[in-house]
Amino acid sequence: MGKRMAVAALVAAGAAVGLAPAAAAGGQPDHRTCEREFHQAVWEDMDSFNRRDEARYRAIIHRDMVTVGRKGQVYIGYDANIQPVLESFKLPYEWSMPWTVTHTVVHGCSSGFAILDARHIVPSQNVDRRLTVSLTLVRERGRWQVIKDTVTDVP
Repeated sequence: MGKRMAVAALVAAGAAVGLAPAAAAGGQPDHRTCEREFHQAVWEDMDSFNRRDEARYRAIIHRDMVTVGRKGQVYIGYDANIQPVLESFKLPYEWSMPWTVTHTVVHGCSSGFAILDARHIVPSQNVDRRLTVSLTLVRERGRWQVIKDTVTDVP
């Protein structure tokens, strides 16, 4: 089999399992694939948080994550970011954070950010707080992870 046919066969095989041609040929995924993976990672971050799924949440957080909380508090590093969230997963009352993505930008296939309208709802405490969440994600070794999270109160 000639080199051209081998590459064509590899691309066809990649397309058959849902890979973008560039990714199947050993390069970076195309921009559309990167955007789709980015959007899935944003969803994974928020869904794992809302479902209080520790394993999924741990997996989506980057080792160098930085968070700026709604009161200005700063958390630097994986453990500093994970621990408060895991504690909130143990709260004995119901809470949720429904969200809608309002804007995204994906830079190549290495980084991107998403702006979300969110609400922190705690029915038993009559809390319904509007928030803007800004997530920055990086893609390393083929995986998107959250590296920066900023939460802002919306009056």
